[in-house]
Formats: sequence, structure tokens, C-alpha cells
Amino acid sequence: MIESLMSIICEIRESKQQLSQSIALTKSKILDLAMQGKLVPQDPADEPATEMLRRVNPKAKIITDNPHYPQLPDNWVLTRIKDVFEINPKNKASDNIQAGFVPMASIHDGYSNKFRYDVKQWGEIKSGFTHFADGDIAVAKISPCLENRKSMILRDLPNGIGAGTTELLIFRSTILIPEFSLLFFKSDNFIKCCTGTFNGVVGQQRVGKSIVEDIHIPIPPLNTQRAIIERVQGWFNCLDNIIVSLLK
Repeated sequence: MIESLMSIICEIRESKQQLSQSIALTKSKILDLAMQGKLVPQDPADEPATEMLRRVNPKAKIITDNPHYPQLPDNWVLTRIKDVFEINPKNKASDNIQAGFVPMASIHDGYSNKFRYDVKQWGEIKSGFTHFADGDIAVAKISPCLENRKSMILRDLPNGIGAGTTELLIFRSTILIPEFSLLFFKSDNFIKCCTGTFNGVVGQQRVGKSIVEDIHIPIPPLNTQRAIIERVQGWFNCLDNIIVSLLK
């Protein structure tokens, strides 16, 4: 009887693992649909993203040929990351104010947006570390942290600033809502574009800033960005609740 019960327990454990894997694949597919403009209805009355982009960056390059985004909605635009983000901006602050310090171990992986910080004096961490501020997006550039989706929106930092591991790329935008940006950086297509260009020895492989800044990113109108964020969060919350129920 004990052996029979143990067999049942093993089957349950295996089924839970398979379900967890299926949920991760489902989240990946949801993001892929979102970035292709297939997750929410489009409103033709919205200001086209092309006009929004031209207003913020008149020199932005409009991409018309990308096999992963072949049929974006008419009011979307495809451009390069460097045309919509300031990458690795620097902070200017007094040495004696408090700031947040974020090592890689304090960043959650997966599809969450969670991290922890230690409070330190800005003068202690302003040199030799990566700068960031509230509202910035942080993305791991080293393997396997990048593939494991160690990325987040920096929020509620002491005095709105911080620094952290040098293995982060920081993105700051005036055209993209941070939550939408984070969905893009957690998408399979972005991660595949990075991992396909890794350099360095095994165990220390990372993607370079010069590679990332030329990766193509789809830009929807602002209202569509908000709709995508709401829809994705709704689906992710539902899937997360299933995971929680498995742990009970």
C-alpha cells in the first residue's frame, strides 16, 4: 500500500511540474501575441505610434522589414531600441544622500517584477556600479540571468536613485510606458536576439550594449500600450493563482 501511495504521489508531482512548464509556455505565448499586436483590439482613432515617435525623436529609424513582426497593426511602428530608450543613464546626486543598492541575487527571475535593495550612501556606490533611477527598466545582460528573465522596473528607491551590479543594462524612455517596456524585455524574441550574439567564455557570456541598442522593438499607441498591460496582467494573475493553488 505504501508503494502504491508513493507511486500516486510521484504522478501528482510530475503532473504539477508539467503544469508549471505549460504555464510558463503560456506566458511566453501571451507576450508574443502582445508584441505582435494580436492580444487586444486596435483603436484606429488612437494617435499613430509613428507620429508619437517622430515627435519624441525625429531621427528615429522606421523599420519596415522584420520576419518576427511581419504584420503589425497599421497604427504601430517598428524601430530600434536606441531610438526610444536612453541606455545606461548616469545619476548626479550628493554623496551623503541615501540610495538603493541592488545586487543580481536580489532580482527575482521569471515573469515577476520583484527585487530588493539595500540602503547605502550614494557616495559608497556611485563608482564601479550601474546607475539607475525610479521608472527605469533593468535587464540582466549576462547568461543565464538574461535567459531567466532577471529584469524589473525600478520603483520606490530611496531618493529615487540607486546603483547595482555591473551586469545590468538600464533603459529609460519617454515614449513607452515602463510596464509595456518590461513585457518586451521579458519576451522570447528579445531574449533570443540577445543570446544569439553572446560573447565571452563559458560561464561569463553576455550581450553587448552595441548589440542590444539595434534590436527591433514594436511600438503601439499609448492607449494600446495601456490595454496590453491590463490584459497581460489579468492573464498572468490568473496563471499565478493556479501556481499558488498547486503549492497548497
